Amino acid sequence: MADTTTEDLAAGAAKIADTRHPRGTGASFVYAQLKKQILNLELTPGTQLDETELSRHFHLSRSPVREALIRLAAEGLVDAPRNRTSRVSQFDFSTLPAYFDAMHLLYRLGARQAAENSTPEGVERLREIERGLEQAHHARDILQIITLNSLFHIAIAEMGGNPFFVAWTQSLLDQGQRVQRFYMQQFEGELPAPKLNQHEALIAAIEAGDAAAAEAAGKADAQTVIDEVLAYIAERGTGDFAIS
Repeated sequence: MADTTTEDLAAGAAKIADTRHPRGTGASFVYAQLKKQILNLELTPGTQLDETELSRHFHLSRSPVREALIRLAAEGLVDAPRNRTSRVSQFDFSTLPAYFDAMHLLYRLGARQAAENSTPEGVERLREIERGLEQAHHARDILQIITLNSLFHIAIAEMGGNPFFVAWTQSLLDQGQRVQRFYMQQFEGELPAPKLNQHEALIAAIEAGDAAAAEAAGKADAQTVIDEVLAYIAERGTGDFAIS
């Protein structure tokens, strides 16, 4: 890879929206701003994210900027090699089949275990998140939809009670944020009505303690995303997403 130049770093920083952070929010603010712009493709794969340039931009020391980049790297959104400039990570479409297999497995298993360990408090949490999802769809807030969908499936995994499955689900959803963003990209300007029937079917089966029905609903939920992402790729291609 070619050596990084000052001009390259400045160009990367220039893509970042001119935003001032609220006092005391430091790393969390930088993380949220960069994540939003990565998922919105305002910061495209390969964009350099230099700590010094970012600290100047956000009027912060390098420590909170570094903390934000480490957090984004843990989610697979940033490549942060040691002693080299961080970059927005490439999106490798060749990994989609493996990602979809994992989604299928964890959605099904998570739903089954949640049904077997259902609690009224856990079910109410799912309904609360689903109400937020409906509002996000109405507002056409794609990033909020991605966030709440992740919270929904993490809450299901947490109800199952197995910390390993919770961690794997969290990792899957972190790594798949751009898959979800790509999925939602096809609806820009006119998001469809929320597919409440699928999540409602999940909630109903979990509340009833019906493990088989919950697993079937989890499988259907995963398959909808998979089918629509693949159909969109077949019809439109990968667009602005880079293929590494």
